[in-house]
Amino acid sequence: MQRKTILLVNPNFMRPPIGPIGLEYVASDLAWRGFDPVLCDLAFAADWRLALADAVEQTKPAAIGVSVRNIDDAYFASQDFVLETTAAVVQEVAALSNAPVVLGGVGFSTAPHDILEYTGADHGIVGEGETAFAALLDCLEAGGDASKVPGAVVRTAAGRVVVMPASPSRLDTLPTPSRTFAANPRYFEEGGQSGIETKRGCNRTCIYCPEPYAKGRTLRLRSPESVADEFATLLDQGIDVAHLCDSEFNLPTDHAREVCDTLVRRGIPSRFRWYTYACPRPFDTDLAERMARAGCVGVDFGVDHGDPEMLRRLGRDYGPGQLRSVARACRKAGLIFMFDLLLGGPGETHDSIRRCIDLMREIGPDRVGLSCGVRVYPNTPLARMVRGQGPLAANPNLHGATADNETLLKPIFFVDKAIDADIHEFVWSLVKDDRRFLAADPTDKDRNYNYNDNSVLANAIRAGARGAYWDILRRLDDASFG
Repeated sequence: MQRKTILLVNPNFMRPPIGPIGLEYVASDLAWRGFDPVLCDLAFAADWRLALADAVEQTKPAAIGVSVRNIDDAYFASQDFVLETTAAVVQEVAALSNAPVVLGGVGFSTAPHDILEYTGADHGIVGEGETAFAALLDCLEAGGDASKVPGAVVRTAAGRVVVMPASPSRLDTLPTPSRTFAANPRYFEEGGQSGIETKRGCNRTCIYCPEPYAKGRTLRLRSPESVADEFATLLDQGIDVAHLCDSEFNLPTDHAREVCDTLVRRGIPSRFRWYTYACPRPFDTDLAERMARAGCVGVDFGVDHGDPEMLRRLGRDYGPGQLRSVARACRKAGLIFMFDLLLGGPGETHDSIRRCIDLMREIGPDRVGLSCGVRVYPNTPLARMVRGQGPLAANPNLHGATADNETLLKPIFFVDKAIDADIHEFVWSLVKDDRRFLAADPTDKDRNYNYNDNSVLANAIRAGARGAYWDILRRLDDASFG
């Protein structure tokens, strides 16, 4: 029986480029199930419309999957609504082929109903693409009722969009991704790192974050042996630096320890270094030392704030004492670390920001990332709070696309009205003389903390820099100061 060709499209044009790890995982699963997946990667296309036309003509696909990794760049100053470009790609694909167009990806899963409507795609997959995408394809071929497929997002005959609840896969039953569908060596050369997942899901209660909705609140764990196999696969391609894509590597800690111990046993650390995101709680010296032995060199903690009341308002379950403990553990293990802050949330004041910055100086992370303004994503507690405050355009706490944006798809940011008029200038005045703080300089557009279209990063990577982007910026800055 002839294998059905499925064209998978990556419409991510951000620079430095990030490899389409989600599409690679889905492609491996489709191949395992008897399909013939082909990747059309627009990230490196000189003319993306021409590249799409060529791919459709050459493959004549039975279906076309389009990845939605991001809906915007989540950065107050730029407010780059990348979903608009994705919609243009979907419309171009629909004009080139009669094959059904299916959306997927973590960005899509943040608001599947509204994104399907906005882009005009035929179907979607919410949550994991493995298993669900193949099930949808089989159903469509058989002429079945696609609205019965777990995780499917479909249009009914009446034009109504129906979102079926996702049925999360048991990740340890899936094949180890082959990592052969994307041009990983080129992504490494131009992007400075690769990506690997050890688990999916997030069970935290942060008021602003869409990941529990998009990825699911249940943590699904990969086999540590499968994770190590994927590290080895990347090594075979000449790639020796990665950033884990888990929401929080240390949740749960038992699995994180098992992954670290397996990497050590397999001899990975002598050839590979990696970075990760982690939650400040739980995190201890034992885990930090295991991570270091396993090849981890840097950790990005999304701490959000340092003021106890602001941490409570943001939905965090720790305080300054835990942040001090995290710093001690990382230093003892020899891990560099960054604290990422999110300023301007509900209840923010000049005094709460001062207290936060003072705590950061006391603790002294290797770098502190500063984001001013909290993106209001759909299907989050913050979105529900904002909607309860009345019309968006009349809300003094909101900035960005406040008109005709009830779906919240277009970039819209919360900055408490008590401080919103001068938050960027105020924060810059507090940190401008301390190079450990990665913050936007209101007077210099090239000095910012946005990884999208960052020429400083892109040039450094082109010159051979590798690693987490915050660490590349750290090394550049340290070198400039001798």
